[in-house]
Amino acid sequence: MTNSNLEFDGEDAGSWIQSDAVKPIPNNRWRVRYAVVSIFVLVVPALSYAAGYLVGDHKHPPSIVDQAISRVSSGDPHSPTQVLLQRAAIEAVLKATKDRWSNYFPPVAASEFDATLQGRYSGIGIWLRQTPTSALEISSVQPNSPASRAGIKVSDQLLAVDGADVTNATVADAIAALRGNPNTAVGLRLQRGVGVFNVSIKRASVLTGDVLASQVAPKTLYIQVSAISLHSAADVATALEKYPHSRGVILDLRDDPGGVLSEAVTLVSEFLSPGPIVSYSRKDGVPQVMSSTNTSPDTAPLVVLINSGTASSAEVIAGVLQDRNRAVVIGDQSYGKGTVQESTTLTDGSQLEITVGQYHLPSGRAIDQVGITPDLKVSESAEISKAISILAGLVALDSGKAAPVKK
Repeated sequence: MTNSNLEFDGEDAGSWIQSDAVKPIPNNRWRVRYAVVSIFVLVVPALSYAAGYLVGDHKHPPSIVDQAISRVSSGDPHSPTQVLLQRAAIEAVLKATKDRWSNYFPPVAASEFDATLQGRYSGIGIWLRQTPTSALEISSVQPNSPASRAGIKVSDQLLAVDGADVTNATVADAIAALRGNPNTAVGLRLQRGVGVFNVSIKRASVLTGDVLASQVAPKTLYIQVSAISLHSAADVATALEKYPHSRGVILDLRDDPGGVLSEAVTLVSEFLSPGPIVSYSRKDGVPQVMSSTNTSPDTAPLVVLINSGTASSAEVIAGVLQDRNRAVVIGDQSYGKGTVQESTTLTDGSQLEITVGQYHLPSGRAIDQVGITPDLKVSESAEISKAISILAGLVALDSGKAAPVKK
C-alpha cells in the first residue's frame, strides 16, 4: 500500500533522521531522505512450485522468498520468527541495490519517522545518515537540543548505544536503540576523527525548533533552518512577517540535512516569483516539475550560508536561489545528495523508501555527488560578518548609492 500522507525522514526517541518528501499525488507519498538505507519489497513470482503446494483457481503460488522463509522457520527449531526473517530478506534486497539512500523502517521506527515529519521529537536532537562505508554518521544537530548541549557535532560517528555496538547497524536499528521516554538517559559512544569518547544524554520532548530567527543588525534578519520538517516554511514566513528586514535576510542552511521536498519548495517560494524550482524524472522518464506560484515574494536582499553538511532539499533551496540570481551563496561546497526517494507504507505499518530519480535545478544542473558551489568561499567563522557586509553592498546597489569602482 502506498502511503498517502506527506512525510519527512524519521526519528526515534534518541535521534531523528532526514528525508525529502515530494507533495503527494493521489495515493502516493514522495520523500528524499538524507540519511539511511532504503528498501523495497521484491516479489518474485514462482514459475514452478514444490509438490504439496495446491493452487486454486483464484490463488497464486507463494514466491520463492516466501517458500524459503516458510521452510527455514518450520525446519529449524532455533529459527527467528517469520517477521524477522522477512525483514532480513527485505534488507538483503536493499543491500543488493547498493543504494545507501534506500531504507526500510519497521512499524515502530516508521511511527517515529512520521512524528519527525510533523516536527515532533522525543529524543536527543540528532539526525543520522549512513556513510559510503556504512558507518552511522551525525548529519545534523538541532540547536538547543540535548545533543547540542552535550557537545555532539556533525560528522561524529555513532559506535554504540547503551553499550550495544551499532557499527554494522542500519539507521532503523539505531533508531530502535535510541528510542526511549523523555527524561530517561541514553549512553552513546562516538568517534570524532581518531578519538573516541562516551557521553550520557537525557532524552527530551521537543516541538518544532527547526527554524530560529533573530535580528543580527538593524533591519537585517538572520534565519537558521536546521532541518526541513512540515512546519519549516510557515516558520520562515512568520519570521519574515515579524522582523523588519529591509536591509536583507541571511538564510543559514549550514548543516541542514534536508527534509520534506514539498516543504522546501514552499519555503524557497517565499523569495521567488513564479517559475521552476526543481525537477526530477522517474524510471518511466516522465519529468516532475515543482515551481513557485508566489506573485508577491519577499524582495529583500538575500545571502545564503552553506557548508559540507548542507544536503538534499536544503541544497535545492540554495541552488535554485543561485540559479535564479535571487541570492548570493557563500560558505563551502555542499554535501551533494540529490536523489529522490519514494516512500511506501506496507500492510504491517512498516515503510519502504527507494530511490526513483535525481534532482535537477532550473539551469539543468544536477546536485547528486556534485553539490552546490558557493559564489564566494568563506570560512565558517567569518560567514555571518561577511553576509552582513554583502547585504550592505546589495542595499547600496539597489538604492543607487554604491561607491564608484576605483580602477
